[in-house]
Amino acid sequence: MSKSRVGVAVLGLGTIGSEVARALEADERVDLVAVLDRGPERASRAGIAGELVSTDGPAIVDRSDVQVVVEVLGGEQPAADLMIRALANGKHVVTANKEAVSKNLPAILAAARDGDAAFLCEASVGGGIPLFVSLKAIMESNRIESVRGIVNGTTNYILWKMETEGAAYDDALAQAQELGYAEPDPTADVEGFDASYKLAIIASLISGRHVRPEEIDRTGISAVAASDMEDAKNRGGTLRLIASAKRDGDDLTLTVAPTFVANDDLFSRVTANYNAIEIVGDRVGPVLLHGQGAGPQPTLSAILSDVFEAIRTGSAATPKVLL
Repeated sequence: MSKSRVGVAVLGLGTIGSEVARALEADERVDLVAVLDRGPERASRAGIAGELVSTDGPAIVDRSDVQVVVEVLGGEQPAADLMIRALANGKHVVTANKEAVSKNLPAILAAARDGDAAFLCEASVGGGIPLFVSLKAIMESNRIESVRGIVNGTTNYILWKMETEGAAYDDALAQAQELGYAEPDPTADVEGFDASYKLAIIASLISGRHVRPEEIDRTGISAVAASDMEDAKNRGGTLRLIASAKRDGDDLTLTVAPTFVANDDLFSRVTANYNAIEIVGDRVGPVLLHGQGAGPQPTLSAILSDVFEAIRTGSAATPKVLL
């Protein structure tokens, strides 16, 4: 590895991880020095050299030639433990893993402080939407009154199909699965768990305490029928799965639920698998972010931005407003 270049390890070679590894290997500013996966098969399909692949996660994050760890394993474990270990070892960590972050935030940030390392998770909420950088900038001069968002592209696609085509829920879900928007087991998306993980991270940021996913009043979309969508149309609107954090004194009211959205609300025009997030500050008022919230390329964009932010600013990138 060149002395002038930064060594990066990628944990996980799924759809997103393969895109990340390919992009990093082609980038002249970094050296891809290690990849964690079950074996060399997916690396071969992704065009990644087999000798970079290891099945030993702890050994990878302990390596002296690794300065940045990109975690894209998904799921809570072993992802959380590996991120904590890497940070404690002084490695900067970039992740898209909303479940691991939302459930283990205090331990992750404590390890970042102990290791004087950067922790960045822009890709964990909203895909390519620059949510956290926007939110932190607004928080510099505003009290955040509320954040609401369409933060799950799978459920938005399903509800949009039900709205525009009159499709039954099961048929819209099947279409989403055929297009790769929904997993074979869609529970995490359609029952609102994914949105709850994302809202928990947002709420932790704006409240300054660890908000756990189980604190959120969660209702998924699996019980939404075509008749519910028709009723919403008759009332002059539509239904969207909305994640909401509203200031209530010194606390937050937190919900994820299918919600009526009037036709004059910009959220009613968020189509297909897009995401939208509205931040309301006491001075700036409402700020709306809209873009592709899922998919390999938008997520890759956010991850790469975080990688180079970590390299550029080091421990200063650690989000100190989080506990």
